[in-house]
Amino acid sequence: MRKIAYLTPLYFADESYIGGGERHPTNLARGVAASGEGFSVELVSFGQKADYRQLAPGVGLRILPAARKPSNPLDVLSWDLPEAFADASLVHVHQAHTRCSEVGILVAKQLHKPICVTDHGGDSSRLGAYYGLTDLADRIVPVSDFSASFFQGRAPIEVIKGGVDVDTFTPPESPVERKYVLYVGRLLPHKGIDRLIQAVPSDMPLIVCGRPTNNAYFSHLNQLAAGKNVHFITDADDARIRELYRSAWVNVLPSVHRDYQGNYYAAPELMGFTTLEAMACGTPGIVSNLAGMPEFVRPGETGFVFDTIDELRERLIELVGDRDRVDALGRRAREVVVEEFSLEAAGRKMARLYDSLINANRPAEVAA
Repeated sequence: MRKIAYLTPLYFADESYIGGGERHPTNLARGVAASGEGFSVELVSFGQKADYRQLAPGVGLRILPAARKPSNPLDVLSWDLPEAFADASLVHVHQAHTRCSEVGILVAKQLHKPICVTDHGGDSSRLGAYYGLTDLADRIVPVSDFSASFFQGRAPIEVIKGGVDVDTFTPPESPVERKYVLYVGRLLPHKGIDRLIQAVPSDMPLIVCGRPTNNAYFSHLNQLAAGKNVHFITDADDARIRELYRSAWVNVLPSVHRDYQGNYYAAPELMGFTTLEAMACGTPGIVSNLAGMPEFVRPGETGFVFDTIDELRERLIELVGDRDRVDALGRRAREVVVEEFSLEAAGRKMARLYDSLINANRPAEVAA
């Protein structure tokens, strides 16, 4: 059994962080471990003290004691990092542009380990980018073609999309009532939730589900929602989110390059995890026509893509209440996610990549 080490500054848990950039490595690890290619995966992350947890068959979480508390949690480091990589056959660094990942790449290189690098949108340090540190990687593994466009170095690129748990996020066993339009995700300005609230007619139910990590923006959303049928859920777990997906007419991800205050985001969505989760539950997705999101929605087949608030409003009015059409879109959405974007599909592709890189690295291991 060959071990793959996943370096992730934060891990998917309440005491660390709940986000797509943390869920994706965990899902991918499960897919790789279940691929049948002879791999176990250990997520390597950080906390106040050392700890170890078994997350799934063949998947563990190793928490290293942080050397100090950084000003940005993505820059956390531990002196135990070399030891954590020592028995790994390959190191996969998640979150490309952080001090944690910069050091992780250097440590893995010194240990003569094959290196993969994936970006999830976290950006706390550009030092590595300035010096071309990702050129040390054996493979850059973006989650979308859009994400791949940000890598301009010499390292080969192989895009592997998806990583959704289609065994957890499933359609209901029997038909349920569809009751509302849904947004699921962090409540942050670049998510464009304000556009969705503006687009929804006043009598159309909308549920906004996510953690309010920006108080000013959450206050702004509540002001926009005044007089409309908008309900906020800020403490949902996966089971609750699954039920929300199942009973939604559509799931909308309205992310923006420029937020309501004029701030610009070059990469607001590299993939759009919640769209794929909703589709896995048989609910079509509607996404903004920007960044990586349109790569995962087939207009008129699994959902829709929009450009303007008016276009979004028209699409919502068209779909809400049309049960047959929404169900047909949802069924096809589920099929596509299972075939192309499930953690099993992504895990198989990733495991085969790991196998090829480890085999190519064997002479270097002998020489070392």
